[in-house]
Amino acid sequence: MITVACGSENGEPVTNTPTPSPTPSTFEELIELGNVRFERTFYASAVKAFEAAYRLNPDSPEVFLLRGITYNRLGEYKLAIADFNQVLRMIPEEDEAFYERGSAFGNLNSVDQARDDFSRAININPEDPRYFNARGFSYASAGKYEEALGDYDKAVLLDPSFGIVYANRAVVHAIVGNDEAADKDLLLADETGIGSDILREEVRLIRSQRESSPVESE
Repeated sequence: MITVACGSENGEPVTNTPTPSPTPSTFEELIELGNVRFERTFYASAVKAFEAAYRLNPDSPEVFLLRGITYNRLGEYKLAIADFNQVLRMIPEEDEAFYERGSAFGNLNSVDQARDDFSRAININPEDPRYFNARGFSYASAGKYEEALGDYDKAVLLDPSFGIVYANRAVVHAIVGNDEAADKDLLLADETGIGSDILREEVRLIRSQRESSPVESE
């Protein structure tokens, strides 16, 4: 904030400062503050706002969900899982909690638990392409390439503009030797703004490795 000093009638400088915004004090205001900080990627500050909201309403599943998502972005995956567990005790059919908990498990290399959570999210809400993309990635990580491709196909059917799916699918196509399909997905990734030289180099290296050591899909 820039403070501007101006001359007063008696020659003394005065400071022009804006009237400070009121400090958020209600549960709703603190949730809004946390969301604003989250959107600006101020994740540690967002956690503090959600914790203040929790102190006002410790029985709100919304607080646990939002704080858990923020912990995920901070890489605090065990703390995130604890928050999502709390959400699911309160709302057993909360698909977003399953999805985010699956992401946390995946980042902790608990692939089977991640895939189980993504499957639960899909069972609750089969219209969200993120869930299919995430489960597809977990299948690919476990070497289950046909299952991964099936989930990626479902994701782009739900949202043809979901660019990251084309990138993920291109990699799997390259692994199993579907070079024409991989090239097509690379183009689709470019069209959706996800393509990059790094992705193309990854696909090239996979092809080179495949030629020297063929990989069979399960």
